[in-house]
Amino acid sequence: MEKLLNSTGCTASVFPLNCSGTKQNNTVSSSEIRAAGFVLVHAGAGYHSESKAKEYKHVCKRACLKAVDRLRAGAMALEAVTAALTELEDSPFTNAGTGSNLNLSGGVECDASIMDGKSLDYGAVGALSGIRNPVLVARRLLSEAQKGKLSAGRIPPCFLVGIGAQQWALSHGIPPCPSEKMATSESVCWTHPGSCTVKIAIRQSQISPDS
Repeated sequence: MEKLLNSTGCTASVFPLNCSGTKQNNTVSSSEIRAAGFVLVHAGAGYHSESKAKEYKHVCKRACLKAVDRLRAGAMALEAVTAALTELEDSPFTNAGTGSNLNLSGGVECDASIMDGKSLDYGAVGALSGIRNPVLVARRLLSEAQKGKLSAGRIPPCFLVGIGAQQWALSHGIPPCPSEKMATSESVCWTHPGSCTVKIAIRQSQISPDS
C-alpha cells in the first residue's frame, strides 16, 4: 500500500545575501545597490507518495513564487514567509492546514511558528483547530507582541495552544474554518483506515451544498 504524506510539517525561509552594486571610483551608488537573497521551502520530512511527487514539487514552487512576488512588491521577509506558508497550508498534499493528518478524535489540529531573524521575536501556535491558516495566527501574535507591553505592564503572549489559541485568533479577526472542511478523504483514510468509508460519509453529510 502506497503511503501518503506523513510529514512533520512544512517550512519556508527567506535568506538575505550580500548586496551588490556597481563600483565607480571606489564608491557604490545607493541607487545601484541591489539586495539579493533566496527563498527556501520544503513540504515536510517523512513518507511521501511517489505518485504525488509532481504535486509536491508544484506546491513548493507555488509557495516560493508567492514569497518572491511579495518581496518584489516591496514586502518584508516576514510577509513573504507568511505567503509561502499559507500556500503550503492550503494544499491538500501537505501535512499542514488543509489535508493535515487527523488526531485520534478525527479532527485537525495544527502547529505553526514564525520568527523575525533580525529581532528574534516570534509567534507560535500549537494544537490549533478551527483555523484554516495557523501561520496567520502565529504572524499576528508576532506583530501584536512587537507593539509592546499590555496594560499593567503585562507581556503579550507569543505562544498559544488549543482552544485558547483559537479564541485569541477569532478575537483578532481571523476567520474560523470547520475542522471537517480541512480534512481530506486521503487524510481520513491514512489516519483511520479501519473507518475510512464511514468517516468520509459522515464528513460529506456535514458539509452543506452551498459550502
